[in-house]
Amino acid sequence: MKKRTLALLLTAAMAISLTACGGSSSSAPAASSGSSSSAPAASSSAPAASSTSTPAPAADKVVVQIAYENNPGEPTDLAANEWARLIEERSGGSMTVELFPSSQLGSKTDLVDQMQMGEGVIHIGDGSFWADYGAPEMSIVSAPYIYDNWDQYFKLLETDWWQSQIDQLAANGLRIVTGNWAYGVRELMTTKPVRTLDDLNGLIIRTPNNVMQMKTWEEMGAAPTAMALGDVYTATQQGTIDGMENPMATLYGQAYYEVAKYITMIDYIRMPVQWITSEDWFQSLTPEQQQILCETGDEAGLFNNQKQDEMIEQYMSDMEANGVEIIYPDDAELARFKDAALKIYSNADVTANWSEGLYENIRSWIA
Repeated sequence: MKKRTLALLLTAAMAISLTACGGSSSSAPAASSGSSSSAPAASSSAPAASSTSTPAPAADKVVVQIAYENNPGEPTDLAANEWARLIEERSGGSMTVELFPSSQLGSKTDLVDQMQMGEGVIHIGDGSFWADYGAPEMSIVSAPYIYDNWDQYFKLLETDWWQSQIDQLAANGLRIVTGNWAYGVRELMTTKPVRTLDDLNGLIIRTPNNVMQMKTWEEMGAAPTAMALGDVYTATQQGTIDGMENPMATLYGQAYYEVAKYITMIDYIRMPVQWITSEDWFQSLTPEQQQILCETGDEAGLFNNQKQDEMIEQYMSDMEANGVEIIYPDDAELARFKDAALKIYSNADVTANWSEGLYENIRSWIA
C-alpha cells in the first residue's frame, strides 16, 4: 500500500507539473522566449550593438524568501531546503533563497497581507485559507472526505475550474507558485481517548482559523477553537484545549505527543497545500526566473511527497514509544465520523459563496 501511495503521488504530480504557473493571458508568465507583459522581447528595430557598445548592466540578484510554520526536520522543511537548492542551482546563482521555518516571519495572515502589498515572500497554506482572498470556492480543495486518494487531488489540478481559481487569486494580488504538495492526512490527537464519535462531544479541539474546518468539528460534536500552531503545545499542556488535528508529520514535529497521548485515525482530510506569493513581485521577475521558481517548486513538491510517505511510519512508532496510543475506529464508527463531517456540504456558512452543485461537480471531475 505504501509503495502504491507513493507511486500515485509521483506519477500524478509529474502529470500536472507547472500547472500553478498557468494563468489567464493577462497574468500568466510567458514560458517561451517570446515577448511577455513583464519582460518584452527586443524589437527588431532596435539598433544593433557595435563593438564599442557598453555592455548592459547585469540584472539585480533576486532574493527569494520562503516562510512556513513547520519546524526544521519535518518533511515540509526538508522539501523547502531542496527547493532552495534547486532554485540556486538552476538559476546559476542569480537567485538566492532565504528560509524562515517555525513562523519566524510572523503569522500567515500577516504574511498574506504583506504579499498583497507587493512583498516578495513565498508562504505555504491550503485552499480553506486562500478562500478568504478572492477565490471563495478554493475552500473545497481542503474539505473533509473530498478525495478518496491523492491521485484525485492531482487530477483536480488539471481542470479548468482549478485554472479559474489561480486567475481569481492573481486578480487579488496573490500568485500560486506550486500546488502539487501533499501536506498529509489530518488525524485527531487528544488528551482523552476518542474511540467513538460520541467521545468528541464537548471536547475543545484546536483548528486552523477557517470556517471549513471549524464547522466540520462542530458537525462532529466538538467545540473548535482557532489558534496559531505555535500556541497549541502550551494550550494543551495547560488544559486550555483537549486536543488538535493535523497530519502525523506536524503532530510529531511539534512534539504534541509530550502533552497529548491519544491519536484517533479518522483520516478526515487529505490536505494538499499550495505555496503563494505576491502577484506584483512574481510579475517583476523575468520569464526565466518565473519558470525556474515554478518548475523547481513542483520538483520540490515531489520530494516532499516522497518524504511524507517515507517518514510517517517512523513518526507513529516514535510517538507510540513515548506513550501515545493510536486508536483505529472500525469501519462502522469511521462511517459515523464521515457522515457527520459531510454535513458541512449543506452548511450555509461553508457554501454561501460556492456555485450551485460545486461538491457534486468536483466529485464527478475527479472520479
